Formats: sequence, structure tokens, C-alpha cells
Amino acid sequence: MDWQNRLNFFFDHFEHKANVQGILVCGSYITGGANIHSDLDVHFVFDDGVDFRQRGNRYVDGLLIEYLANPPRQIRRYFEEDLADFTLNSIVQFATGEIIMDRAGVAATLKSDAIELHKKHYEASPAKIMLSINKYSIWDMKDDLAAARSTGRIDFDFLHHVFLDRLIALYMRHIGRPYSPKIILGNVDDDKIRKKYMLSRLPDPSIAELIAASITTSNPDRKYSLFVELADKVLEKFGGFEIDGFRFKSALSDNL
Repeated sequence: MDWQNRLNFFFDHFEHKANVQGILVCGSYITGGANIHSDLDVHFVFDDGVDFRQRGNRYVDGLLIEYLANPPRQIRRYFEEDLADFTLNSIVQFATGEIIMDRAGVAATLKSDAIELHKKHYEASPAKIMLSINKYSIWDMKDDLAAARSTGRIDFDFLHHVFLDRLIALYMRHIGRPYSPKIILGNVDDDKIRKKYMLSRLPDPSIAELIAASITTSNPDRKYSLFVELADKVLEKFGGFEIDGFRFKSALSDNL
């Protein structure tokens, strides 16, 4: 049984079938690269009268179907959250997905909206000013990693992993690009991944190369030196940073 027939079987037994106006399938079965570990990602678009959302998973003949069921207003809310969080997950899913059913044209409208929002995001995402508190955070990670390396801490590799994730996330957010640890390496060096997730090349090739090298090296000394080089390069891109004289003034928390 192919994935289409498995999805039809699942939908025939879906408890909220009567409320579904559209079905959109996304992910690797549509964009390519599906393997034995891939599940089938499905969006059920409810009619707008539905006052709940639902997600779940069900195996059908060995294929795991992962579904999300939402009315259109909730899906548009996900689009808004994507743009605010620089994730673009739902937007990319709808923009690249294949419409299987569309009783009233709502799935086509959501897909068209997602494509337009994705285009506008990249058009309206220039590099942002990095606050000194964020620059301090980068400096502090460098300092903590140096201490962990020099004292031979056994959790150095774990700290490096955590700090590298934070550093890349900060950089991506400040250049207005979506970030996911699962696909960042592909974003750097794989045209197929960029096409699949609608990603554009990073604007600075030297930073892209440092990110790729930092992710793939297994040598502890090189992990540290690459992290420092990447951190310094990011700070340089955003005007540099000096720890001597650093200060950051902000309002008290509201609950004080």
C-alpha cells in the first residue's frame, strides 16, 4: 500500500472527517528524500466553525502518519508565530506541501498566503542591530568554554554543543534567517536541503564555513578554536565588543 492509499484509509476512519475542508501533505514524501524513518506529515484543514485543534499519530500498514488538524484562523496564527520566532515551520510546510483535497478552496488560499509570507520575510529581513547584552552573552560563552577546556572538564563536549547552538541561533536571528539545529548544516552546504526547506545561502561564506567546520569536527582543540573564531567573526559583523566597560541598563521586571 503506497502512502496515498494509507492516507485515504486513515482519513476514512478519522473521527472528525466531517469537519475537514482540506488536506495538505508536506515533508519528505512530497519534497523528496523520504526513507524508512520518514513519517507522513499531514495537515487537515477544519472548517472555521470548529473551536478546537488536534494533533496525533497513527500507524497505517507500517507508515506513521503525523497529523495536525486546525481551522484556518489557527493556521494563520501559526504563520504569525513563525514570523515572530524566525522559524517558518508552518509557512514552509504549506508553501511546499501538496493539496490532496480542497472542498472550498481554503487550502489553496492558505498555501498561497504561505508562499507570499515566505517571500516577504526574506525581502524584509535585513541584518539587525545586536544589543550589547547579546554580545556579552557571546563573550561569556567564549570565556566559559575556555575555562572548561583549560581545566579539562569532562562535560566540555556537551558545553560546546550547547554554546554552539546558542551562538548560531543568535547569528541567524540577527540576520533574519530561520534556524533549526536539524537542518543548519544542510543550509550551509546542501542545495537539496535549501530547496526542500526554502532556505537561501547565508550571506557571509566565511561564517558559513566556520559553522560547518564547527559542527563536523570531533577534535576538542579544534572545537574550541573554531568556536572562538566563529564567535569573534559574528561579533565583528555586528560592530565588535569589549568586555572592559560593558554595561547594560534596563527596566525592572514588572513583578518587582
